[in-house]
Amino acid sequence: MSENTVRKGLPRAQQQPVIPQQLQGEVSGEAAPLLRFVLDNARTIAAGLGVLVLAAGAGAGYRWWAADKAREAQAELGVITVAKTGAERVQALEAFLAKAPSDVRNAVLLDLAATAMELKDYDKAASAWERLAAVDGATGVVARIGRAQALSQAGKDAEALAVLEGLESSVSEISRNAVRGQLAVVAERAGKLDRAVAAYEQLMASESAGNKDYFKSRAAALKARMQKGGA
Repeated sequence: MSENTVRKGLPRAQQQPVIPQQLQGEVSGEAAPLLRFVLDNARTIAAGLGVLVLAAGAGAGYRWWAADKAREAQAELGVITVAKTGAERVQALEAFLAKAPSDVRNAVLLDLAATAMELKDYDKAASAWERLAAVDGATGVVARIGRAQALSQAGKDAEALAVLEGLESSVSEISRNAVRGQLAVVAERAGKLDRAVAAYEQLMASESAGNKDYFKSRAAALKARMQKGGA
């Protein structure tokens, strides 16, 4: 399969940050996969993050003040997400991000990343995901997957591959399969056919991965290309 064919199979997100078309259905059984859940529901996750209450604070007065500020920030973010679209939304989110309290900042970054992806501003989306990548837990994992997606959409497949390879060893087996599925596609785009084959073979060997026949066929096709000089 040529690189052009691969790219046609990976629509530029319908310009949403979605799982590449080739991966749809191929990682079935992978816990509603992390990649699909987060990239398709960034704003839902943002809303969840936005209602977190500040845990820090020494006294009741400070906690009340902080919670009040958080509520104000959440309300302002809500106005932006309802009233603004497109480039205006990006501008409003960026302006708000500069003053947003810490407990809603992640929500702002998630919405900024999702909106930038819709506008095909992949560099801006990658930047927003990168800022989120330092967050602990699932949010950080999601952000790194999102950043790889944005970089790949921008044609920076080598950078996207590096992000995914760095992520591969730091997530659970189920999440790792989702990462490896995307890694295989990005590696092929980047001309790293041997790396793509390795990712497919790892998926074939995983007990939790589905669609083993597909992985086997892709690995075989890539090996055939390698024997013909990578054409």
